[in-house]
Amino acid sequence: MKILLVSPCEPKYVNYSKSKKVVCAALRLLAAYTPKNHKIVIADQGYGDDVHFDDIDVVGISAMTAQANASYRLAAWYRQRGAKVVMGGIHASVMSDEAAAHVDAVCVGEGDAIWGRMLDAAAAGALQKIYRPDGLFPIDRVPPFRRDLGKKQKTTFNHAMIQATRGCPYSCEFCTTSALFGKKYRCRPVENVIDEIKACGSRSIFFLDDNIFCSPAYCENLFAKMIPLKVRWVGQASLNSVTMDPALLRLAKRSGAKGLFIGIESVNHASRRASSSASKMGASDLHDVAGKIRLVLKSGLLVQSSMIFGLDGDDPTVFERTVDFLNANHVSLSSFCILTPYPGTRVHERLKAEGRLLHEDWPLYSNENVVFRPAQMTPEQLKNGSDWAGTTFYRRRSIFGRFRSNWRVPVLYLGMSAFTRHANLTNHGPGGITPMSKAEKRAWKMACTG
Repeated sequence: MKILLVSPCEPKYVNYSKSKKVVCAALRLLAAYTPKNHKIVIADQGYGDDVHFDDIDVVGISAMTAQANASYRLAAWYRQRGAKVVMGGIHASVMSDEAAAHVDAVCVGEGDAIWGRMLDAAAAGALQKIYRPDGLFPIDRVPPFRRDLGKKQKTTFNHAMIQATRGCPYSCEFCTTSALFGKKYRCRPVENVIDEIKACGSRSIFFLDDNIFCSPAYCENLFAKMIPLKVRWVGQASLNSVTMDPALLRLAKRSGAKGLFIGIESVNHASRRASSSASKMGASDLHDVAGKIRLVLKSGLLVQSSMIFGLDGDDPTVFERTVDFLNANHVSLSSFCILTPYPGTRVHERLKAEGRLLHEDWPLYSNENVVFRPAQMTPEQLKNGSDWAGTTFYRRRSIFGRFRSNWRVPVLYLGMSAFTRHANLTNHGPGGITPMSKAEKRAWKMACTG
């Protein structure tokens, strides 16, 4: 059979803000599970790839919520031409009945053990509507990604993608990770990860793991064996896990670590406690959070924080407070997201029950649009404040003001800062806020670093 593995995209987002996009790894993993007697085509519409082909027998779609409607349109196009369409990914997993109305079959959860069965059923004309795995997939059986298929996309995350672990034990109200990959960490054999790094053909690695510091013993083994490879890598980690053992942090640096994406989420104590597990931060107050950030920076790694605006504890001062906190602690880079109540999350269930969802227009569920009524501000204030934070944090004066704590990785820091500054100015308005009074601002700046 001729199989298309595709990541669809809304037309207005094609080639949009590539700094915020990573090539879809799920497609290359499914390709690795596909028997060699099939012909595979991989297409990522978000990068402008053509997604309409002749003589396709089976279409495999992987989609997040913002891609759902584009996926359904593409599915209709192929089904009209006689192809069988199967869909997986987080949106299909949590909205399986909705997805099943548009495609021939839906994969709920991990597709590792299911993909081969779906292909056999498609060839026999016997696809079921819903497929669910029997438990979590043994991660020691996960193969390397197929890197020989699809175009090599040029992005700011232009690294070889590697996955060492799956799962997340935290229960953040706004996150769907544990729903898809489970709450227990599963670690691939270190030897398998090292072999894949050696074979990937790149000295720059991006770990897809939700927390690359998930297990101290596992990480110590992995990082030690990465040292001779002389690679550069970035990944994601919780603030608690990355600062628990300074020796492990130093080992990560020796193994080639350049920076970490860390979910700080909020400078508002009430928002942090309500939205995520306290153990994820490993800090009782903002002074402790600041100290942990400075510990990571002193180790020579960049810190890219993820901040979320619109949590119930947030009022209109949260934007200025957030930017002041990040600047005061010389956080290297930051993403500023508007709280998005994705289906399958507790926050979606809660806001829907409270009648606070404005709509369920899935293409707008993308972290950049307000799709609910905030508790302490208007939707317009939330959108304007989020845009203001992105443009203000990446002002030239702010970038150079943070340089003295990020000088150990100068090219990456300045390059990523300049690129993100350009992306924010291109894709968002300048925004606006009602500033704090001088007395409030002075008191807050003193509180930011303790």
